[in-house]
Amino acid sequence: MIPRYSIIAVAIAAWIGMSAASASALPAPDGEHAVGVVRAEFVDPSRPLDAGDRAGGPRRLPAIVWYPADAPAAGEPAAYLEDEVAATTLPAIARNFGYAEDELRPLATARMTVHPGVPPARHPHGFPVVVYSHGFFLYPEQNSVLASRLASHGYIVVSIAHPGDAADVRLEDGRVVATTIAGEGDDPRLADALKVLAGGPDLAVRRDALSVYADALPATRIGRSFADWRDDTVAVAGSILEGREPEAIRDVLAGADRGRLAFAGMSFGGATSATTCRLVDACRAAVNLDGQNFDPDLYDRSVGRPMLLMLSDWTRYGLLEGQPRDADFSPNDLAYEAWNDAGRDDDVVRVRLQGIRHMGFTDLAALLDDPKREERVGEIGGGEALAAIGDMVLAFLDTHLRDGDAADVDRAIERHPALVRHVPSRLRAWTTAQREAASDLP
Repeated sequence: MIPRYSIIAVAIAAWIGMSAASASALPAPDGEHAVGVVRAEFVDPSRPLDAGDRAGGPRRLPAIVWYPADAPAAGEPAAYLEDEVAATTLPAIARNFGYAEDELRPLATARMTVHPGVPPARHPHGFPVVVYSHGFFLYPEQNSVLASRLASHGYIVVSIAHPGDAADVRLEDGRVVATTIAGEGDDPRLADALKVLAGGPDLAVRRDALSVYADALPATRIGRSFADWRDDTVAVAGSILEGREPEAIRDVLAGADRGRLAFAGMSFGGATSATTCRLVDACRAAVNLDGQNFDPDLYDRSVGRPMLLMLSDWTRYGLLEGQPRDADFSPNDLAYEAWNDAGRDDDVVRVRLQGIRHMGFTDLAALLDDPKREERVGEIGGGEALAAIGDMVLAFLDTHLRDGDAADVDRAIERHPALVRHVPSRLRAWTTAQREAASDLP
């Protein structure tokens, strides 16, 4: 019997062979620069590729890099996914998320206004660098629209794969690292603690659950992945900051301002961005697209850097088990600021994007168009989702990496009726009640 993922791979190969004329184009970048794209592979010799297979060699992190280019190259728009990447990655996405073959066809045929391998542009002050991380079980091209838009506005975006936790990824030496679907021997206390953090009745029980969570995390799949992704992003940042980047992107990064660095990501990658930004001195800002915090050190504590947190519409769709659907509380209210200061740090921007599900924070918001679309990404239109995400991220990064006008963040919110600033008012009420109760003690 032929495995289902093999059948999907055959279908994908057929789709790839279709003419470009039948493929849909994703939104074109709107900045002053043309956009180049190139692939590279970072190597961290201090860690194994797979902790369970020491013979596999050092940790390798494939990357796709979008950058400001001198001039657009002639020819048709480039493929959203190169043929070899599509043949490796799309069957894994289908397997990981239970997608049907027809749902994935747009990923294999979509085109983008980017130009592989064209000469990079130069700027007297250099271009800021954004290190990007995909979501769990997803792929480094998943936010290509956002990355190419940032590049057109003068950013170098380095999106890395996290092998084992990504969709199947092919290394430069030809090996394919498959998604590791399940962990073994997880500490059962972690899941129970997460339920309490998401939906406990008050702050006291959440504080108790947090201590259990921190103790249980290291002995779980999530805990091991959290450590891997943290170390992956720190290693990539170190390579960039110290001028040890792969040869394939040396010319691109010759035009970088390595002192203006940000971390960004979606889902688990977004949560990782906050953790790594706090650890890397050169980091000026972090962007988290709907990632639940997993770092025990960032509950009831500030990141210490500007932070953009864009959240899916939990009032309609939810995200975590036991999460309330009330607009005044998100489980991430417990992270990124001290609880007593919740919502009072101007450097922490929290917004909810109405009508969007978790997976809508990827290019799938525009690429999926079938009866299950709302079930996958929400009811928001693909163009509106990508525009709102792009406007918010660009305004936020311009503010903190380019000393731009902070009011541009507010203007970005005003342009999109689906965007709502989130104020952690329930957490404020809990902490106020605690202070009042403490002041009444003799």
